[in-house]
Order: sequence, then C-alpha cells, then structure tokens
Amino acid sequence: MAGTTTFPSSPVAGLTNSGITPGGMIGTQLSAITRRAVIPVVTVQVYQSHPLLSLLMMNAQTARGGVGQVTIPIQGASFVSFSWGSFAGDFPMPTDQAAIENAQFNLKLGMVPIGFFGMEALVQNSEVIIPKLKAVTSDAAVVIKQAIAQAIYANNYANSLAIDGLIQAYDAGANAPSYGGITRSSTASWQGQYYPSAGGVSNRAGMAQMLTRVTFGAGGEAPDFAVMSYPDWAALMADYIGVEIIQSTPRNKFGRDDYANAGFRAIRVLDTPIFPDPFCPVGSMFFINSRYLALYLSQAAPLTFSGFESAIPQGQIASIGVLITALDMVCSKPSSGAYVTGLINPAFPTPATPAVL
Repeated sequence: MAGTTTFPSSPVAGLTNSGITPGGMIGTQLSAITRRAVIPVVTVQVYQSHPLLSLLMMNAQTARGGVGQVTIPIQGASFVSFSWGSFAGDFPMPTDQAAIENAQFNLKLGMVPIGFFGMEALVQNSEVIIPKLKAVTSDAAVVIKQAIAQAIYANNYANSLAIDGLIQAYDAGANAPSYGGITRSSTASWQGQYYPSAGGVSNRAGMAQMLTRVTFGAGGEAPDFAVMSYPDWAALMADYIGVEIIQSTPRNKFGRDDYANAGFRAIRVLDTPIFPDPFCPVGSMFFINSRYLALYLSQAAPLTFSGFESAIPQGQIASIGVLITALDMVCSKPSSGAYVTGLINPAFPTPATPAVL
C-alpha cells in the first residue's frame, strides 16, 4: 500500500521481557557481559523506632564498679515524730528510728558478636559496592538497641540477666514481688502503682481520671509523660478529632504554603504529653516521672566494641569481635509512676511483634 513502510522483524520478538531488559538467550547474554547498576545503600526492612529508649539514653547516668553498681539509699519511714504541745511546752523524748535501707541494682550485660571471615575480605578486596563488615557493624548497634527497647517493656523478674523493665519498676508486688533487693510485701513505700483491667481510658475523660489517680497515688506529684502502643494511642486520638474544629475567616483563603491540618502529632491530657512507642504492648500503658527513672550505663562499657580477635586457634581464618553494653534501668521511687493494663478497643488490630531477635 502506498505510504506504508515495512520494518524487519525484531530479533527479540516473542521473548519474555522485564522492562527494557529482554528475556531468553538475548537477556542471558546481556546479563553475562553487563554490570549491575546497584544503588550503594542498604535499605533496612526490619526494626522499629524506640522513642522511650532514645529519651532514656539521651539522659543516661553513669555507673561505675563495685558490687551493686547502682545503689540507692531510700527512706521508707520517718526519722522523727510529731506531737501537739501544752502551755508547758513539754514534748516526748526523741527516739532513734531506722528509716533508710539500700535498693541495689546490678548492671546487666548485653552483647552482639560480630564475625569477619578472611575470605570475605579477599572477595571484597576490589569489587566492593557495600562493605559487608561496615553493614554488619552498623546492624549490630541497631540490634542491641532494639533488644533493649523490647526488654524495657517486658517483665524480666524471672530473668536476672536481663535489664529491669518498667513492669518491675511500677509493679505493686503482683508481677515483681521484689525490686532492687527489697521485698514489696513488707515495705509498702516501695510499691508502685499497678492498675489492671483499666478499661476505657482511650478517651480524654477516662485518661484525665487515670492521670488524676496516678498523681494522687504519687503523693500529688504528676507524671512527666505517658507511653502507649500505637493502636491504643490512635484510639485516644480519635476522641480528639471528633470535637476538632477548623475555622476559616471571611475574605481569607488558603495559599500555596497553607493547609488545613487535622489531628495532632502529640497528645496532651491535663498538660501531660502522651506518645506512642512501637514496643509498648497493646492494651498496656505506663505513666512515668523522669525525675525518678533513669538508664544507667557503665562508664567502662556504655556501648563498646571489643576489637577483633583471631579465630585461627579455633581452626578458622576469621576474626571475632563483640559489641558490649553494661546497663540497667532503675526507678528510685516506684510510686511515682504507674503500670496500667486492660485498655480496650484499640483503633486497629494488634500489629506484628517487632522484628528483633
């Protein structure tokens, strides 16, 4: 037909393609003689943020040696007694009353071993895109923090090797009968605030009542902040959005850089900030007074790498190093905060357990 141009058939016609890369024999040939355009960045698919641990590490205290590396003298009774007086101004003679005992905490040892194989160094000697050793050491620091962030919310009473968690700090004796070597049943002042089956605190009114209850239990000293899971925090957020109002005045219009925003990045109830943490268990929350809670890091091993040692004596051309941390989380006044369970009606289904260990 006039005006029609006929082209020769394509040499890759009929092949199974993936984008611009052909399949079949042509694709195999290209693959054999072409370098891959690898993006020189490892995109991590696991791990989660740890806001509470970041806050604790930012304000961490230093611990040194000795037995009971974190020892806190606590006063659980009065040294003196009060009495009313008469015109004569007489009073009972003072007596010496024992009021102080030591709460003692030992640092806990966390470790991540790192292997570096001799042949790995030869393979990556010249054609390296991402140094595997660099990726592994970076991952080790993240893994050790993830493990600590997870342990903070666990009840480690039966595991004396693990860090003391928030449940142990704020329990009243049901989940952690003793804390810092002091038995709670015989020392009422050393009991925290534990409120099981709290029910509907996923709204402003319920949260305000719980905050008031915790403040009263702490002798009138309000907590600095509270921590919830994301599903429970989102349910509390929904209660705010239901009464949220966005106002626009006449003759006023939104420009390119203006927008109408709904919701909040942070929630406050009775002027107490409440934030979510991916590691906080769904159905639980913690009220914390940072004046009495601290993370103690060893002065000698806060987050220290041992250096590589040869594995040749074990019959292998390789090196082994260990990332080490010695630490513990200590609450010097358990009644200052609270452990609350039984929250109901989360905003969305329970998420998967964070990928850590």
